[in-house]
Amino acid sequence: MNLTVGSLFSGIGGIDIAFQQAGFRIKWAIENDSACCETYRYNFPDVELIEKDIREIDVSCLCATDVLVAGFPCQAFSVGGEQMGFSDERGSLFYEIEKFLVFQKPKIVFLENVSNLLDHNNGKSFDIIHDVLSRYNYIIRYKLLKASEYGNIPQIRNRIYIVAFKNQLESDTFEFPKEIDLNISIEDVLKRNERKKNVYYYNEYDTFYKKIKNIVVRKDSIYRVYHDSVKIIRNRMCPTLTASMGIKKDQVPLVLDDYGIRKLTVYECLEFQGFPKEFKFPKTITIKDAYKQIGNSVCVPVVRRIANQLMANNTKQNIQI
Repeated sequence: MNLTVGSLFSGIGGIDIAFQQAGFRIKWAIENDSACCETYRYNFPDVELIEKDIREIDVSCLCATDVLVAGFPCQAFSVGGEQMGFSDERGSLFYEIEKFLVFQKPKIVFLENVSNLLDHNNGKSFDIIHDVLSRYNYIIRYKLLKASEYGNIPQIRNRIYIVAFKNQLESDTFEFPKEIDLNISIEDVLKRNERKKNVYYYNEYDTFYKKIKNIVVRKDSIYRVYHDSVKIIRNRMCPTLTASMGIKKDQVPLVLDDYGIRKLTVYECLEFQGFPKEFKFPKTITIKDAYKQIGNSVCVPVVRRIANQLMANNTKQNIQI
């Protein structure tokens, strides 16, 4: 029997896809954003998705699962935000996970967030998370992993991954995945000789084009756009994809291809997050929503490798969970 997963803050299901690929079965998922729910349902038609604010969830009505996963909101801890932490309403949503620990008592908890969570508020924010998990007798393991070093994905994306176990032996024998070589380049994704849809290209009539035409001049790199700054990524990587791509105007990374200066396409961004080819957006989702959803998601191959380790560890220990 497959190990089961309950998913919180599910977004478009990046973590859920990774656990499915590793052999886990997603029993239910919770997401409040209606556009994300449209995308999730389109790609997970067989999963019970609860479209509701997590603060309104009656946990006692949900079936228990072996694993609880949560990519809880990261904006409150990100260096790109105001870093208000648990004082931010989004950051305080972490505490909603606690009621699932009380009622569901999952054997394993998997959490993902920005790398700055470790240092935020001089480490006090991470200590709070550690203390909450310890309060319910979880043994915590965590590691900072880079998408390029652990997922074979050419994106600059450093994230902290927390795995907490009820069972001491499982914790003792669990190992995070080893570093692997990066053998995928940005050119494997971009295919600059293929013309993309017109909506992605800038032209001489765009105000933004006047700013970038003398900056975006190389065909061997991707250019990061951050607020009013446009800079080349010199190590030939994709810059960190963020939700601001779909929230603020002209914040999508730029490339120069054989047809002009353009944004990364939605499906290029998905590929830079390691989503499978069969993952699609429904026609009801706008490009802006799609960019936002991708930036808020995870690097699927990194999560899958951790999930693979969890599955292998369970099999090795032959522990009934």
